[in-house]
Amino acid sequence: MTIVYISLVILLLLLIGGKLHRKKHGRNRIVHVLEKNCTRCRSCLKKCNHNVLDLVKDEKGTHIELKNPDNCTGCGDCISACRFNALELVQRVDTKSR
Repeated sequence: MTIVYISLVILLLLLIGGKLHRKKHGRNRIVHVLEKNCTRCRSCLKKCNHNVLDLVKDEKGTHIELKNPDNCTGCGDCISACRFNALELVQRVDTKSR
């Protein structure tokens, strides 16, 4: 019986540790739009739950850009939604320390 409890505790610790590792890893990453691959299909906008991306019309034309980069958790949901490989996770640059 104690082996079952020990196994459950170990499993619980592994799950919690994995979640903390993913959360810490995600803070160091941010989504980046590869303009040449983007077709402006908006599937990434629909998938992002953190309101990071936006469709913008300006002098460069219509394109997807980061509207709220501080909200990006690096979860990769928008990347999995993009069928055109127009998004990638890159290392977040810390502008506060400059």
